[in-house]
Amino acid sequence: MDAQLLNKLQQTHTAVWNEKDRATRDAMMQTIYADDITMYDKDSILTGNTAVSDFIDKLFAGDANFNFTVTKPMESTQNGARLYWDIRTGPQPNVLTGMDFFIVENEKVAHLFVFMDA
Repeated sequence: MDAQLLNKLQQTHTAVWNEKDRATRDAMMQTIYADDITMYDKDSILTGNTAVSDFIDKLFAGDANFNFTVTKPMESTQNGARLYWDIRTGPQPNVLTGMDFFIVENEKVAHLFVFMDA
């Protein structure tokens, strides 16, 4: 995976997870996520951009201070990439950390695995 694609994925993925306006977020998602993206986390499997955007809406509804930040530059191998992040929530910052692992097909994220640290 070339550096230009990695940079685009990192910048847009971060912007998507911080965007509160649904229409803006959905437009950004279409530039890097496959229409039938599958997102996996410990509690659920979501399919499609609408389901992922609904999930992000729920995060904002639960905490208006939600902020997704990259902690290490994205790294890739073949058609996979990983991105380490933290999420700050609440008026008194509570920090959650984790990693997203992407499987990229045709220059779009087909699968997104979300790992949250304990």
